[in-house]
Amino acid sequence: MTLYLTQDEVKQVLDMKSAFTAVENAFREMGNKAIEMPPRVYLHFPKGVLIAMPAYMPNLNAAGTKLVTVHPNNRKEHNLPAVQAKIVINNIENGSPLAIMDGTYITALRTGAAGAVGIKYLSHEDAKEVGICGLGVQGRSQIMGLMEVRPKVKKVKVYDVIPEAKAAFVKEMKALYPKVEFAAVNSPEEAARGSDIVITCTPSPTPFMKGEWLKKGAHVSAIGADTAAKRELETSVLKKADKLVVDYMPQAFVVGDFAKPKEEGAISEKDIYAEMGEIVCGAKKGRTSPDEITLFKATGLAIQDVGTAAKVYELAKKKGIGRDLPS
Repeated sequence: MTLYLTQDEVKQVLDMKSAFTAVENAFREMGNKAIEMPPRVYLHFPKGVLIAMPAYMPNLNAAGTKLVTVHPNNRKEHNLPAVQAKIVINNIENGSPLAIMDGTYITALRTGAAGAVGIKYLSHEDAKEVGICGLGVQGRSQIMGLMEVRPKVKKVKVYDVIPEAKAAFVKEMKALYPKVEFAAVNSPEEAARGSDIVITCTPSPTPFMKGEWLKKGAHVSAIGADTAAKRELETSVLKKADKLVVDYMPQAFVVGDFAKPKEEGAISEKDIYAEMGEIVCGAKKGRTSPDEITLFKATGLAIQDVGTAAKVYELAKKKGIGRDLPS
C-alpha cells in the first residue's frame, strides 16, 4: 500500500530539528560519494517551471523524486503558493511507491535546514548578531534553522522590500523566540553591517548585497537565487569572501549569483573551496580562522528533499498518520 500525506499531516510530524538532521545526513552521504542524484529536469511554462528532482541514498535507505513547480506570481494572481511540490518515496527493493506526500512544507524546511548546515560549519559558534533580507516563507524557515544551530544569537535585523512584511515578521518571530531581539531595518546595508551572519533569501533579479558591508569574520548564507534569472549578491561579495562553499558544483554556476561573476571573469570553478558535503563528512575543514569571511551558496538538492521525506514517512508510520491509497 502507498501512504498519502497532506501538508497538514506532514506538519504534524516534521519539525526543524528532524529536517536539519535529515539534511545534514544527506550532505554527509554526498561528501562520502554515497548518493545517486541525476541532474534536474525542467519544463518551462509561460509563467513558471516544473522541476523533477530524483535521488537515491543507499546507506539511508531513501529513494524518491520531488516534482515541484515555481510560479513567482502565484500569490498575487491565483492566491496559491509560489512553490508547490509533491514527493514520492520508493521502496528500494521492489520499486513500489511507499508514500506520496505534500512537498511544499518539506521544501521550505529542508531549505532552512540547508542554510543552517552552512551556518553550523562556517559561522562563529558564538554569533550574536544576524541580518536577514527576505521575510517570506523562506525567511521564516531560515530563522528556524538558524536558531537550531546558533542559540546564542541575541539580535536579528530584518529587511524586506514590502514594509508591512517587516512588522508582521518581527511580531511572529518575537512570539517564537522571545529572548531574541528582532528589529526592522530600512535597507540591506543596515541588515548586513556589523552582522556575524548575513542571510539572503529573496527572489531578487538584481544584486543588492555588497562586499563592503561585510565585517571580518562574517558568514553569508546565500539562499534565494536558485535560477539564472535571480541574483542577490554583487560580485564584490564573492571577491571579499575567503571561502566560497557550494552545495553542488554542477548547479552553482547555473544560478545568477555565480553565473554572472563567471561571465565577467571575476571567479571560476577553481575559486570554490568545497562542496558542503566535503565539509560535513570531514574531508575538508569549515571555518578555520576567526577573521575569515565565509559564504555558502545553496541551490537546493534532491537528496535534501528525499532524505527529509523519508524521515517524514518513518515518523508518520510510527504515529499512524496518513491514509493508505488503493493499489
